[in-house]
Amino acid sequence: MSQTLWAKDWEKINETILKLNREDDILTAMNNFLLDIEKLIPYEKACIYFYDLSQPEIVKNYLGQGFTNKELKDYELYYCNIDDVVDKMKPDRDVIIRSSEAFDFEKRKDTEYFIDYVTPARTKVSLDSNFRWDKDNPGYCIGSLDLFREETDVDFTEKEIEICRIIQPHLELKASNYAFLFDHVASNYSLTNTEKDIATMMLKGYSNEEIAQMKYITISTVKKHVSKILEKSDSKSRIEFICKASGNDRDK
Repeated sequence: MSQTLWAKDWEKINETILKLNREDDILTAMNNFLLDIEKLIPYEKACIYFYDLSQPEIVKNYLGQGFTNKELKDYELYYCNIDDVVDKMKPDRDVIIRSSEAFDFEKRKDTEYFIDYVTPARTKVSLDSNFRWDKDNPGYCIGSLDLFREETDVDFTEKEIEICRIIQPHLELKASNYAFLFDHVASNYSLTNTEKDIATMMLKGYSNEEIAQMKYITISTVKKHVSKILEKSDSKSRIEFICKASGNDRDK
């Protein structure tokens, strides 16, 4: 199984896994993971998505590297519903998908998803691996680690697939904690649905200006919601709120 991996590969894999597990702050751990895995599997863009297939809006949360905010938001609001990879992310077993093997390119290139999203975003070559992030609802709550290269780049190798397979269970464990964080923000602080959405964006690192743009509201409205979130969470600043919400409040 690991014949294609050298000692130096295992060293990097172990370092990545240890760093992922060692970091207490969930958001830092997941973001660092996307940066660290690039040293093992070079990519142009990468993302981690959390899906709940039982809900009308199937995207729960996401992280991305190399994507614009618009690309990530467009996917969340529309293209996730016609993404042909999502159908292959089986919730009952581990799956690793290399686009060059999973799809008939001649058929895929004429689809709306490929024409309007994949081609402009330059994500034609992909390697996707799934995970379960909610043990209470494993049949619907699945996620995916998606690594992308441009069409002119070389395809992902068997060795890189093997690395994804080794890391897959460790990512699943950490991802379950990440999803737990966002699912419980609203109940922990009695936030309204709008406040929960904005609190989630705050946890993802978006500024007031970015939140206003993505929510199609004024910056002053965002500031009012942020103030209410800080008040309800008994936080003096965004940093204190993030520490509390992510379980990294050292003083508690």
